[in-house]
Amino acid sequence: MEKFLFEQTELFSHDLTVALKSTVFVIPNWKWGALAIALLLGFLLRPVFQFLLKEFKRHNPFIKKFPNTFTAYFLSMPLERPVAWLLVIFFWFAVGDAIELSGKFGTYYDHVLRGLVALYLIRVIYYAVDAITRVFMDVAAKTESTYDDQLVPFASRAMKVVVVVLGILIALQSFGLNVMSLLAGLGLGGLALALAAQDTAANLFGSITILVDHPFKIGDWVKVKDMEGTVEEIGFRSTRIRTFYNSVITIPNAMMAKETIDNMGVRPARRIRQILGLAYETPPEKIEQFCDHVRYLLTQHKEVNPETVTVAFNNYNASSLDVLVNFHINVATGADELKLQQQIFIEILKIAAQIKVDFAYPTQTVYYKNPEITSTPS
Repeated sequence: MEKFLFEQTELFSHDLTVALKSTVFVIPNWKWGALAIALLLGFLLRPVFQFLLKEFKRHNPFIKKFPNTFTAYFLSMPLERPVAWLLVIFFWFAVGDAIELSGKFGTYYDHVLRGLVALYLIRVIYYAVDAITRVFMDVAAKTESTYDDQLVPFASRAMKVVVVVLGILIALQSFGLNVMSLLAGLGLGGLALALAAQDTAANLFGSITILVDHPFKIGDWVKVKDMEGTVEEIGFRSTRIRTFYNSVITIPNAMMAKETIDNMGVRPARRIRQILGLAYETPPEKIEQFCDHVRYLLTQHKEVNPETVTVAFNNYNASSLDVLVNFHINVATGADELKLQQQIFIEILKIAAQIKVDFAYPTQTVYYKNPEITSTPS
């Protein structure tokens, strides 16, 4: 390149040639000029490349013809920016080779560009993992099992972690660092690292246990100790539960793996148990009639399992005659349970009003003794 510019052509005068070939800092001035022009052109070309890539995606018929394929998902990702930067970096590589950068400056130049290539390749591969995840999510949605619905997001996160870690190692290698020696050096501090990361490792094994044993799945209503809510996400470190007052509880997976989990979401039926207190003035025949009517109401209801219906006078309370009402209803959600429970309770109130049975409430009788009346006159 130098011979072509200064010996085979007459583009520059003798004085200018001497000035350009002189070295001010590490490399000749003409190479500094070439690098400056290349950097400027790279920054000018990047938005052009990005625009052309975006137009290519917008007019690509493959995405519309095959919308649920890996290629369509991958092209729908925001690839324009990282791919445009990769093209610019390759252009800078070509300029560096053309002007024959050598010595330590050329080595550092190559290291920096290789590090940038690794950075933007990580982003492109990251988008590829997202596209693969969407393909497997489509496949998992067509199966009856919910296990794969939980496994696909978990595997996606694991793949992304692997991509980032490998990308960082490649970037370090591109800067001239001996990655194998670095990893071997980390082994010397492995004990301290293991002690520091024991909670993280416990949570990771806990998440694997949850996915393998699947005591619950996303969307289930669970109770863990005094915490209760709907499972929103099962991650590497923790499980997120949306409570019924709309906050989010983050529970470490190590705790989820060893605690007793009450999964309310897998119940084939939901039990309703209620104690109805009747007034002590209620005649026995009225109690029997009330129990028969409530029992008939429940056994005839289409959403109530008739084999589980129990209606019986079972207790003398302090201020009431207690009637136990116990049954199971076939509903899938908590909202349906509350709606059906309200309907049945209103019908029970109507039965009580029809039979003229009064419900008891806590009462207390106070006897007052006047000492002036009971005392003997002197």
